Amino acid sequence: MSLGKHHRLWVPFIFTVWSVVMIVSMFGNREAHAAGIAMSLPNSSFEEEGASIPNWNTHPTFGTSTATVSNVRAYTGSKSMKMVDASSSSSLARVSDKISISPTEQIAYTASAYAYIEQGSVEVYLVFYNGTTETRVPPASVTPTVDQWNKRTITAEAPAGATEVAVMIYSGLASITTAYIDDISIGKTVKNPGFETADLTGNWTVSGAASSTTAKNGGAYSLKLDDASSLAASYAESSNVPVTSNARVSAAAKVYIASGNTEVSMHLLFKNATGTVIKEVENTFSGTTLQWIPLTISATTPNVTGAKTVSVYFTTKTTAVTVAYVDDVTLDTPIEYNLGTQIVNNPLDGAVFGKDASSSYDLMYVGSSGYPSKFVVYDARTGELLDDHDLDQIEAVWGMTVASDQSVYLGTANKRALYRYVPGTVSVNGGVKTITGSSLQKTTLDAGLNVIWDVTAGSSGNVYGGTATDGKAFLYNPTSGATVLNGNQAIVSGLAHVRSIAYGSDTEVFMGMGPTSNATIIRFNPTTGTQSTISPSGYGSTYVLGLDYIPNGSDSKLFAKLSSEPLIVINPTTGGVDASLGNVDSIGVSSKHPTDDKVYYTKGTHLYVYDISAKTQTDLGDVGGKAAGYTFVTEAGNTYLYAALSSGKILKYKLGATPIIDTSISFTIPDSPTKIRSLVKGPGDRIYTSGYLRGGLSVYQPDTGKLTRNRGAGQAENMTTIGNNLYLGIYPGAWIKKYDTNSSWNDTTNPSLLFQDIAGSPNYQDRPFGMLADPASNRLYVGSVASSGKLSGSFTVYDLTTSTRVTTVPDIVDDQSIIALAYKNNKVYGGSSVYGGIGSTANPSVTEGKVFTWQTTSSNSLPVPQFVPVAGRKVISDLIVGPDGNIWGIAEGNSSTDPSRNLTADLFIFDPNNPDAAHTTIYANKFTSSGNVSWQGGKMVVGRDGNVYVTNGGKLYAVDASSTTKDAVMLVSTGVSLLTADANGDLYYVKYETNLYKYDK
Repeated sequence: MSLGKHHRLWVPFIFTVWSVVMIVSMFGNREAHAAGIAMSLPNSSFEEEGASIPNWNTHPTFGTSTATVSNVRAYTGSKSMKMVDASSSSSLARVSDKISISPTEQIAYTASAYAYIEQGSVEVYLVFYNGTTETRVPPASVTPTVDQWNKRTITAEAPAGATEVAVMIYSGLASITTAYIDDISIGKTVKNPGFETADLTGNWTVSGAASSTTAKNGGAYSLKLDDASSLAASYAESSNVPVTSNARVSAAAKVYIASGNTEVSMHLLFKNATGTVIKEVENTFSGTTLQWIPLTISATTPNVTGAKTVSVYFTTKTTAVTVAYVDDVTLDTPIEYNLGTQIVNNPLDGAVFGKDASSSYDLMYVGSSGYPSKFVVYDARTGELLDDHDLDQIEAVWGMTVASDQSVYLGTANKRALYRYVPGTVSVNGGVKTITGSSLQKTTLDAGLNVIWDVTAGSSGNVYGGTATDGKAFLYNPTSGATVLNGNQAIVSGLAHVRSIAYGSDTEVFMGMGPTSNATIIRFNPTTGTQSTISPSGYGSTYVLGLDYIPNGSDSKLFAKLSSEPLIVINPTTGGVDASLGNVDSIGVSSKHPTDDKVYYTKGTHLYVYDISAKTQTDLGDVGGKAAGYTFVTEAGNTYLYAALSSGKILKYKLGATPIIDTSISFTIPDSPTKIRSLVKGPGDRIYTSGYLRGGLSVYQPDTGKLTRNRGAGQAENMTTIGNNLYLGIYPGAWIKKYDTNSSWNDTTNPSLLFQDIAGSPNYQDRPFGMLADPASNRLYVGSVASSGKLSGSFTVYDLTTSTRVTTVPDIVDDQSIIALAYKNNKVYGGSSVYGGIGSTANPSVTEGKVFTWQTTSSNSLPVPQFVPVAGRKVISDLIVGPDGNIWGIAEGNSSTDPSRNLTADLFIFDPNNPDAAHTTIYANKFTSSGNVSWQGGKMVVGRDGNVYVTNGGKLYAVDASSTTKDAVMLVSTGVSLLTADANGDLYYVKYETNLYKYDK
């Protein structure tokens, strides 16, 4: 809604303004560009605040109602400007500081802002100043979209003599408004970009071109390019816009080719002070469209003395008679937007129970993965939250235990971090419980103890822990600190993980080791360092995922959760197995009941009890969730089992002739951001992200800014799409799932399971990094990394029409993982990594990543054709079809032949008709690399402007595909990973692990 509609006294003035200033307004969805060649606008995203809003001023005419800096919403960063106009008889405005402009520049100015409107309307004005004379340029009237971020823009030329410009954000006289404003920009752009001034004289230089009303994308006019013959091209060139050297510039337009099967090209012409072109870049569209299509182009201003201006130039070719239309031209400085955290989770990683410092209150402690992970303390009987801690830069809490001194210990997934929580005293004030006097302390263990898989409490306040990646265990005492056991050596040479640990006595600690070919438990004496092996035969488990030691006199037991699924009950003295309990999915088992010879656990949502003496189990009924931790509590002479359930309930169970199941008490784990693991453009031109460790699938809609967060589905290592379906490759177990985006999300049925990549020995698979869909054949291609301890990846072809697996080729590249796939002309090209699953040791003879070829329409003989595209490189991290029709790839990983190249990555390009080393061109050391890449490294996408965009080593690059040397320009210098693009050609990537960023080109 415009000022003219709501502020009736200003109607005559607006008509006057319209008559003296040429105006082009662009007021559409958030993807409208018109940011212009950026000019500095202080505090444009309202991250600074003070007594007023720094650099934003009230307007004497339009009222001074409430406007403040708010942290409730933000398009980027953490703050925005909140505007509250509660009156229908007054207005509200804020005006930016003035920016100096040159009256002699023959350009237009464009302003934009992101608005989240809860009610009412806000508008963006350009305000020009000539001394004390103020000229306000209003936007076109639009119907506001509420409850989502929208980009609001306006473009206009300055009136004669104007020397300053500002941006005004306005809420009209009759409008009752609540809105948030963020990321305001102002810039310089070409004159008459929408061709709404029909006379092109003075703003476009044309030949065989004119304004037209026949076809237009917006407004009433467009530019018509009309070749009267095939001998002369038609062209149009915009006004010149000032630029600085070494600055990125993008242009976009909509093009409609009405006749002629030829080309329309869009150029950026960089010029010096005399108007001589010193650099020209071009993007061309070929073919008759009969519809409006976007055409974009990006380039960097030459870093040479004398680079002064840039213009946008359109031309047809002389090979055919052509009629084409151009509309809505934009010229921009690309802007990087932080779209924020996409995925949040609050999983119940584990729970333990203890007492507060006064021993008066039973406490429940919960660990929850995220980035950062959470440690939360509750009243175990009521579920009230008493304490909440972020574990900075920690991804997950793997192990928890309560020591004999009632301290709580947390073993974490990274940073070698062991936490000790000393509980304080619970008190009640005004009916509200608080805990005071608590402390959380962090100990960083020695190098090599990178992942603390499990912790267990011993005597005298001691705690034992099992770690990776050096296969070591430690003893921690709050007074003397950490001591690495076994003389600072691995518990078992060659086994990288002490995956689980249980305390039996000061001379007997049990450790579940891996990876192995059969379940292996080490009985270790911390005093003498002696050890022996318990290895139940016939289970074929790579790991012992969990261990619980249940003291029971001469009939003590070990409960061992195996990676091959069963929970087995072991006699630790003989090593014999008393029972094999299938489908147990709880986190561990309870301690022995205080008066009965029984242990509790869950399967699905059912509570079970195991009778140690009888060696039998009994289903006790549905409790509504799986258990993550247990304790026994005595109330009024009765003993109750308490358990923290995945459903967010606290189970209170009384064993007896009439059992009581009480799940009436709830607890809530605070949400925490989740790292982004994979990123794709999926159905509906939406941006899909999947979460690391605890999964979750979030959906960002570029056209509306709406973010939808779905929980569950698992951690997708990669995703791909056909039509309305998104296909997810889930870790662990290489589960391939289909999400029908036209149907409601339901973690149990949608996404649905299609198949599991090789699940049987010896080719267990875990991580489907290679995900490729071919719409023409309706087939899915999957390349995967093997499970822990295994080397051989696999390649699978799945027919989506018949829902059948066509073939699976184990070890298609000997002892290598398959992590990248591309399709061209009935062939799939796969890229490999010499690195296998976690804990595997690379085959010494396998030192270089390879590319293989798979025929999709004819039979394949094994071994399939394969070659090393770049000598010495260990990982082929990505493959795509480039803009030239060739296959482009990234080769990286520590070089086996030249260590000086360890921190770089190579671009290579080969002819798909001749996929071999002889037909491969290598552009060495083209990008920065982290060097320690194993599975997930650089990513590429072809831009609508013909450039290839690359993320690698935390940086974003643009590669000029048309140059013979494939020149690369760094666009973003730090924190970047993954990459995709939307239909407009704007780029999306992950930055700093959890946030989705947009590079608005």
